[in-house]
Amino acid sequence: MTSNRTRPGALSRRRTSLRVAVMAAAATALVMSLTTATSAAETPVGQSRPQAAALPENLEAIRAAEAVELYGSPDILPVEERATSLLTMGDSQISGEGVGNYDPNTHRDGNWCDRSYDQAVFRTGIDSDVQYNIACSGAASPHLIQATGQTQWDELNQGDNLAIKARNTNIKLIWITIGANDSGGIEFGPVATRCVTKRALFQGPCWTEFSDGWSARVEVTRDGVEKAIDGVRLTMTEAGYLQEDYELVIMSYGSPVSPDVQDNPDFPGWYGGGCLMYLADAAFARNKAVPLFESGVRDAALNKGARYLNAGRLMDGHGVCEDNTWVRGLYIELGELPSEHAFRQSFHPNYRGHEAFADCVTQMYQNSQWQTATCVDPASTGSAVLYEGLMEFKDIKNTDSGLCIDAEGYDSRNGTALMSYDCHGGRNQGFYYDSVEQSIHVELNHDRCVDVAGEATVGTPVVLWDCHGGTNQDFVLDADGIHPADNPALCLGFNGRESDSPLVLTDCGTTASGFDFATRGYDNPVGYNYDDWIGSSVY
Repeated sequence: MTSNRTRPGALSRRRTSLRVAVMAAAATALVMSLTTATSAAETPVGQSRPQAAALPENLEAIRAAEAVELYGSPDILPVEERATSLLTMGDSQISGEGVGNYDPNTHRDGNWCDRSYDQAVFRTGIDSDVQYNIACSGAASPHLIQATGQTQWDELNQGDNLAIKARNTNIKLIWITIGANDSGGIEFGPVATRCVTKRALFQGPCWTEFSDGWSARVEVTRDGVEKAIDGVRLTMTEAGYLQEDYELVIMSYGSPVSPDVQDNPDFPGWYGGGCLMYLADAAFARNKAVPLFESGVRDAALNKGARYLNAGRLMDGHGVCEDNTWVRGLYIELGELPSEHAFRQSFHPNYRGHEAFADCVTQMYQNSQWQTATCVDPASTGSAVLYEGLMEFKDIKNTDSGLCIDAEGYDSRNGTALMSYDCHGGRNQGFYYDSVEQSIHVELNHDRCVDVAGEATVGTPVVLWDCHGGTNQDFVLDADGIHPADNPALCLGFNGRESDSPLVLTDCGTTASGFDFATRGYDNPVGYNYDDWIGSSVY
């Protein structure tokens, strides 16, 4: 089973073109002999496509039936004559789990893939005739590898399904999220269930059970994602494609929860908003677990030459119980009680989350020269913006004292003081300057910006605050220092040379105001050990 959609009129136009194909064949051959122009679907110059391998009998029968539905004929058409398609594969992050409006055949006893008709692939701005969502909640890396025999429910193996779609359509984009469910890896579902259960029963935080072994889990996940990428590439080659014929995009996962939820002025409450998780566990997810997970998925994509879409920071400011949430919180489908499936939609991207995914991948596809990109909401506008490359967070180091700007207490709550402190590589000391927005973001939470807490005058404190695009969060960088954009005669500076001196606005040209954005290279940075990622405001 597959959830798919066809652009209105696309296939009727294509069927018309097939009826006249024979009549036009001679003329087409003549034109092709006289022109040097090439279409996007043609074989790249100097290369020939591999011959498509025959499918096993059972898959060929399915392929032929789907071809009849598409074109009125079971034949495999030349690539140039096929409908163009986009395809998503992977797990619940991309299947549409949590969105609602499910294909009823995938939200029932015997099939809980939970593919939504409002999933991201159906909402992109990418021109295509057909969109396929073959992802399935709970999928692990082997489910993407053709002929492994690894299946879910009454579904085809996703690799087998891809092999069918690749022969019937001209696939232009394969968009994958995978790795959260590999055995011995991250195992998102069991971990999240354990954490929520312990909170509901007041048994104490769950992070103590997972923190020490997390890096080893990530390594298992990385290996699985690499194998999945290899499998997908092989399936496409055996379907007659060159790698240049399609885009393969691997997207990572963001944290569905944040320890900063109570900054929401309309905080709905732990039960009302469905954010039933200890703050320490939310801090573990956002500050350690998801960043390490993201690095594993990233390494897998880069190791295998796939394009990489970093969505690890996309949910910052949009987690469960935050304002403008892009994630569904703890949700109980009463009609499914007492089954475990009653809770399965919890802590997954919601309708707005998939809108953000669609915006990210549309921009990724439009910028095909970008091998890596990062998608964020830089100013809390509710819009996903794609940036080329991987955002490099740097130390902001005072050139006189050698101390770094540090978000006090490893926190990122609104009003967190920025202080001087020994440089240690923690995420509370990592900062990214957005030259377009002129904002400075802390690595802990992309929705927290360096903020002048008052008028731009000497002595005004500088803190972290929810990013909002206001002028008190705009800064200009030059050789003299870091200047507030609305008063460039002033600079950021430490109010003292010793550690724990507050960051304030000061006169430029002093030892206090000299800063460098320094590239990081710590062997053992703070924030990735057993408990050094827990902020002081976490309770």
